[in-house]
Amino acid sequence: MAFQYPLALILLLLLVPIVWIGRPARGYGRGRELAALILRIVIVVLLVLAAAGLELRQANDALAVVFLVDVSDSMSEESRSAARTFIEEALEAMRPDDQAAVILFGAEALVERTMSPDQKLAAFSSVPDTSQTDYAEAVRLAMALYPPDSVHRMVLLSDGRQTTGDAAAAARLSVESGVEFLVVPLADPAETQEVTLLDVNLPARLIAGESFDLKLTVHAREPTTIFMRIFAGGTIAFEGTADLEAGSQDFRIPLAAGEPGFSPYTVQISASIDEHVQNNRLTAFTRIEGPPKVLVVAPEPGEKMPFSEETRPDEAFHLVGALEASGFTVDTVRPNGLPFELALLSEYASVVLVDVPARQLSNRQMDALQSYVRDLGGGLLAVGGPTSFGVGGYFRTPLEETLPVDMEIKDQERRPGLTMVFIIDRSGSMGDSSTGVAKLELAKEAAIRSVELLFPGDKVGVIAFDDAATWVVPITELNDPDAVTYEIERIGLGGGTDILAGLRAMANELPSDDAQVKHVILLTDGGASPIGIPNLVEEMFTQHGITLTTVGVGSDAAPFLEDIALIGGGRYHFTDRPEAIPSIFTEETTLASRSYIVEESFFPALASRSTILTRISSVPPLHGYVAATAKSSAQTILVSGMDDPILAIWQYGLGKALAWTSDASSRWARDWVNWENFQTFWAQAVRYTVSDQQKSPLHVLVEPRGEQAVITVDAVSENGRFLNGYAFSANVVFPNGDVQTIHLSQVEPGRYEAAFKPGDEGAYLLRLDGLDARGENALSAIAGWVRAYSPEYRHLIDDPDFLSRLADFAGGRLLTVNDAGIIYSNPSLRAAAGRPLWPELVTAGLLLLPFDIGVRRLALEKRDFVRAWHRISAVFVLSRAPAEAQATRPDRISNLLRAKDRAEQRRVSDKDPPDLKNVVQSLRHRETPPASETDATKKKETGKQVPSMSEKAPEEGRSTTAALLARKRARENQNRDKKNE
Repeated sequence: MAFQYPLALILLLLLVPIVWIGRPARGYGRGRELAALILRIVIVVLLVLAAAGLELRQANDALAVVFLVDVSDSMSEESRSAARTFIEEALEAMRPDDQAAVILFGAEALVERTMSPDQKLAAFSSVPDTSQTDYAEAVRLAMALYPPDSVHRMVLLSDGRQTTGDAAAAARLSVESGVEFLVVPLADPAETQEVTLLDVNLPARLIAGESFDLKLTVHAREPTTIFMRIFAGGTIAFEGTADLEAGSQDFRIPLAAGEPGFSPYTVQISASIDEHVQNNRLTAFTRIEGPPKVLVVAPEPGEKMPFSEETRPDEAFHLVGALEASGFTVDTVRPNGLPFELALLSEYASVVLVDVPARQLSNRQMDALQSYVRDLGGGLLAVGGPTSFGVGGYFRTPLEETLPVDMEIKDQERRPGLTMVFIIDRSGSMGDSSTGVAKLELAKEAAIRSVELLFPGDKVGVIAFDDAATWVVPITELNDPDAVTYEIERIGLGGGTDILAGLRAMANELPSDDAQVKHVILLTDGGASPIGIPNLVEEMFTQHGITLTTVGVGSDAAPFLEDIALIGGGRYHFTDRPEAIPSIFTEETTLASRSYIVEESFFPALASRSTILTRISSVPPLHGYVAATAKSSAQTILVSGMDDPILAIWQYGLGKALAWTSDASSRWARDWVNWENFQTFWAQAVRYTVSDQQKSPLHVLVEPRGEQAVITVDAVSENGRFLNGYAFSANVVFPNGDVQTIHLSQVEPGRYEAAFKPGDEGAYLLRLDGLDARGENALSAIAGWVRAYSPEYRHLIDDPDFLSRLADFAGGRLLTVNDAGIIYSNPSLRAAAGRPLWPELVTAGLLLLPFDIGVRRLALEKRDFVRAWHRISAVFVLSRAPAEAQATRPDRISNLLRAKDRAEQRRVSDKDPPDLKNVVQSLRHRETPPASETDATKKKETGKQVPSMSEKAPEEGRSTTAALLARKRARENQNRDKKNE
């Protein structure tokens, strides 16, 4: 016997008040109350035992086995296959009552198979994190799978390379829980050669141009020669060979610090014979201090400008000269050279975009630039020009989100009447999704985004064509953009490609439209016959003022698209990146309105004060800008004559962004490039966006601890005083671009810590910011950490000794891969299987409940039992006596029996309810002689007047018992009178 919930036995204390309250009183009914009390005690005891989980324990040798299979990176395919074969052979020996479960584990543990008696093993489908080996987590998960009424065994199949967790503690847990621990080492064949890059170290801070030694540690199993290459950022800083001996050895590579910024150094080694290449690359970070480093991004000079015959000048020439003269280190790249890796962007204090159209930047570049400002605290300046801001396709891009201005003009009265017609190729080739999204879906998104740029009162039409053309949206005034969007979304794929059919459908409707500006965008990815197309486009442009822009997607686009764009007064866009289609469409839509580019001379007016204009009291005129709208939370410093923002700034996340809607070249700012304060203005504008981290008192360290990475920040002032009471937070930028914000807690004087769980291998960037208890004295720092290759590849040596020690510690056994048949052999221990008794206990209590109620409600006396016995006896006797014997009974006996029956009837009537009173009285009157006769007889015998029975009859409402007592007293009086005589 055993109890599952022994604490429930405390409820037996309820018997004390039950006995005290229900104890029987002396006198009549004591026995009945005592019986009721005993029944109640028995019922309460039964229910309490059921609640305590009383169960019947008996020995059981059924085995429940959990197989723990190591699938970490260090386990070869041969070892994993051997583990599966071992389990399959073990399951074949299972008995009917045995069960098995399987757990796959690496850095985490997952249940591959729950506890089951099935002897078949399905293919493994669970995919745990394999970058580490954590025995402890696997053991803890296994403990939760065992059923309570069986013998517990645990079988660990691994190579013995633990990288995290406390296996000893897990083994101790299994011992304390009565689990038999078995270990099966799975050793890989010894590799002939393995070279491992163990560590890379360099100073945390350097000065630009400073010489330093990069330290690295390499391990080789056998003597060999390796080739080393060291990258500083994206450039090769060192190449060379080195001879290795067996074992670990350190190398020092002399290098010189490069440009200021947050710079990664990556070491890569290779050997002629190497079993694993995953452990041959490591990265470390350093902060190179010096003059702020600025990245200027500008388009290639010489491009044809939109709606003009002029070509693009070198728009960054004057700006770069001004920054270099101010002490900045400036790197200049074309749009396709803008880094899309945050580690490379973080080398720069600020990034300047000079008239860069969005279509020349990939989504990945724009996302990285946004994260650089928002999450790392970098600076961004957007300098205008004919292909920037709204006319550069910034609408609904990460650039618009980052900058302090919206790309739309809110004043509708400034816009001319506009009708836009989109002619979209929906041929079968537009379904190509090799870039991730079908080209047709991107085209539809582009058209929808362009519709969102239009204003109520503008008109829009959409034609879809394959081998025929259809008006998806007839030319209509844009009063219900949602309806137009819905129709665009319904465009589906078709068949061939007939460009002329799409142009003819447009030519039949658009010339009769009364809009001031009529513009057509034709998009196709295929070729077609050019016959008739140039003539039609020329007619539309010369006779009806309809301009045509063409967009060719992919190398199969028709070669004459550029020619017809020139004939139609528009532009030709070619892209082999379908993701650029939306930016092209919005750029064309903005340009078509002809109201976004304002080319007139004006003096910028001061709207608010800023450090950017320090020591500047007046500014020269500008001769053009791109119209935009300042965001509500932005600060507008300079405005045009129409109150459009010329210079606007704001704080975006941790960084700062600046928008200059005019240009920095001789086109619109020709009076500025010769201005004496031109250099001062741009130097102060860039410095506004640069975070001051050169003198940060923060030292940041990131180190892995198990499955987590711990950030430690030491905050010490220049005079050595600990900076306590700060509230620090860290933005952690993952290699895939995800951002996690964590808050640090102070653990020691001047020391703050926090942990996060890293993801993929690669570079992690951190931006630290903190304020003191008063919300003042801001501190910030940028740090980097590299999650290196999996620790599984660090020490590729099987460790069967570790598994042996683990088995001994757990009191288990060490098996071989050939011992699968003994896993389900008779165990040395027996489990106590319990059968719960609560159903029987509850049933017994319920059956006793009616008896308890009966004893309390029914008042039975001794004579009731005697009378019942007599009745039963009489029935039994009468049933056995012959009828003749009853007929020959003496009259006296018959009279006595009749008198007995009448007495019995009167006794029964005593217990009759009041409404049977009249029946009993009538029976009494039949048995009693008439009063006159009886009275006369008594008078004759005694000589006394005897009251009649009618006079003694009970009054109305008196009980039957009272009447019988009255008759009894009358008989006693009569007998007394006879004695007296």
